[in-house]
Amino acid sequence: MSVAIAFKDVSRHYGAVKALDQVSFSVEEGEFFSMLGPSGSGKTTSLRLMAGFEQPTSGSLQLMGQEAAGTPPYARDVNTVFQDYALFPHMSVLDNVAYGLMVRKMDRAQRHKLALEALAMVALPDHGQRTPAQLSGGQRQRVALARALVNRPRVLLLDEPLGALDLKLREQMQVELKVLHRKLGITFVYVTHDQGEALSMSDRIAVFHHGH
Repeated sequence: MSVAIAFKDVSRHYGAVKALDQVSFSVEEGEFFSMLGPSGSGKTTSLRLMAGFEQPTSGSLQLMGQEAAGTPPYARDVNTVFQDYALFPHMSVLDNVAYGLMVRKMDRAQRHKLALEALAMVALPDHGQRTPAQLSGGQRQRVALARALVNRPRVLLLDEPLGALDLKLREQMQVELKVLHRKLGITFVYVTHDQGEALSMSDRIAVFHHGH
């Protein structure tokens, strides 16, 4: 199996604070990989480095075998799902999902076709004309997933995406995420502080503690 993401002695410092300190690990292509740890352990910093939202202070970060330092987020074959979903309230669900394609200047008919396919992937094929306010928390999470998947990224980053959901819905979404991962076959990197969540979904888990 080829390596999708490789950290080699990666550090990220904010002044005297070492959010990450010489961390090394790899994520294989197609696996469900979780980063587990308490708040401030370095797991979200690692995810932000993968996404390109931040750059390492030192060390090597490779994506698909290529050095990623300096590569902007839009040029990486990576998309991110955030805990707060980051949906546009004034847009329809369909336009939210298609937003990234619109930014790429894809024509309207094609981007709506791909957005509908992405909504079908997350079991919301008939919700395209609704607004985010008309959806439940679980449905908004699915829309955020569809928006991240519409570009067909090779890596999907998930930053505690189920944290705002109640326990029953969280457990349901864990099952749905695992099914979606098997169906798509792409690399999932999942950030969580919940050990049970990580164990139930992951192929492998990296445990973070104080930047290590």
